[in-house]
Formats: sequence, structure tokens, C-alpha cells
Amino acid sequence: MSFDIDWTKIESDAGLNESIKCHLNSYLQSIDLPDYVSHLRIVDFSIGKVPPNIILREISDPLDDFYQALNEDIEGVEGAKPVERNPNDVQFLTEIEYKGDLLITIAADLVLHYPTKSFMTLPVKLTISNIGIHSLCLIAYLSKQVFVSFLCDVSDSMLDKNESILDTSGSLLTPKRSLERILILRTMKIETEIGEQCQGEGSVLRSVGKLEQFLLENFKEVLRKELSWPSWISLDLSNDDDGEDYSARPDQPSEDRPV
Repeated sequence: MSFDIDWTKIESDAGLNESIKCHLNSYLQSIDLPDYVSHLRIVDFSIGKVPPNIILREISDPLDDFYQALNEDIEGVEGAKPVERNPNDVQFLTEIEYKGDLLITIAADLVLHYPTKSFMTLPVKLTISNIGIHSLCLIAYLSKQVFVSFLCDVSDSMLDKNESILDTSGSLLTPKRSLERILILRTMKIETEIGEQCQGEGSVLRSVGKLEQFLLENFKEVLRKELSWPSWISLDLSNDDDGEDYSARPDQPSEDRPV
């Protein structure tokens, strides 16, 4: 069963766009940059006007993992009651296909070490677009929170480039194999702008190419680590009057995690 989303409300939510931008910037600040780039930051994020195509595959009760996470968060909080199952709790197994117009604008300083170390620093702007995603995803609602976790990629002739990345063996929720079966980000285009006076410089072009590859690899990695099972992102809907709280929970695989 497929359904429509009022994407205009999401697309026009400045708070959501800003929250995602801040979260991505926090990640960029946490990674070690190569010596040819400095001051890497996201200056603009737009979720775009084109919504994803979502197909509902299954409806069930939320996994125990989500209740455990909520109870761990309130452990030691005075007066807090344990989160228990409620008849209104629900979990959806969905197939999400996205080939939209999301845009990320990144600014950085390109450091040239030729003919001497730190010989020149050039500002560059990179635009990320043409994002392609086609995956199975869990979406759970409980205790006024929404949990989102990607399980595996779905075969897609437009994205696969003649290679299968769908894990067809074992449980979808087997923690040890989570990152082996999923990319999440299947396609991504990076366009770079540098000063016209440097367009023909070989050393500049080589550094730009390395920077683009660095961003490509790191964006894929952060999505896999933070959004693929057994990790997830949680959206707190209990503070709608004050604005929603968007947070990621990078859970680690555990031998005793129920599957």
C-alpha cells in the first residue's frame, strides 16, 4: 500500500532544515580533515520540493529495542515512569524510494602545499545534489517519539549500476551484518566552484578531486552509521508547541540484542 505525504509542510519547515544542517555540521567538526582542506562546513541545506515514494509493507508492534532506549534515557530521572507498551504504539515496515531535489551547499578552504607547505588557501563551494535512495526502513511510533532506521537497500536498476547490494540471506535485523548490506546513499552528485584564476591549475584540480571523493565517502559513512540498523534517528514529538527535537542515536551492535 502506498500513500501520499503533504510534503509542503516538511519542505517549508525551516526548523527541520536548520536542525539537519546543524547535525551534519556537528559530524563534520568531529572528523579528522586531510591536510589539503580546512574550515569545512555546511552553509545551506534544503530538503527539496520532491517527496519520496513510500510503500507500506507491514504493520506491527514496535521492537523492544525502542522501549529499552527510552527507558535508558530516563533512567535516574526523578519522577520518571518506565515506558511501557501502549495500544497506540505502532511500527511500519516501509519501502522508501527517493530521487528528489535535496540540496546541500558546503564551503571549505582548499590548502595548496606546492611549491611549499600551505603555499596558498583558496575558498571553494561544493553543491551536493542528485541524491538517490531506495531502501527498506522501519518507522516506529511510541511514547510521542518516532524512530527511523534503515534495514537494507532494495534492488533498483537506476541506482545499482549492474551490481546487487541486497542482502538476501539471514535476518534483516542481524546487527553484525547491518553495514554490509546497506549503503542508503546510492547516488550523489558534487559540483565544485573555485576562482576562475585557478581553473587551469593542475594542483588545484587534483586537490578538488580529492576533496570531492573525501566528502562522498564520509557522507555515505555517516548515513550508514547513524541511520542503519541497529542505529536509528529519533524524533521527539512531545514538544510540538516549542518545535520538534531531532536527534540521532548511534547504538552499537550487541550480542544480546533481540532480533
